[in-house]
Amino acid sequence: MEDLITKGWVQDNMSPCVMPMILVPKEDGSWRMCTNFRAINNITIKYRLPIPRLDELHESQIFTKIDLKSG
Repeated sequence: MEDLITKGWVQDNMSPCVMPMILVPKEDGSWRMCTNFRAINNITIKYRLPIPRLDELHESQIFTKIDLKSG
């Protein structure tokens, strides 16, 4: 971990959007970086009106900016 810090790849951060990470060894001897996204998922604002799926739009012919903004 110290070599990642000295290379500048990892640094301390006090942002509320920080996600804890851990390095886990793989079977081949290399490392996998695992991230816990639960903290950022708790502060993420959910969409009230999700973007329509493509299968719902197949009969539509005209789209406007209003459609994109309001769902």
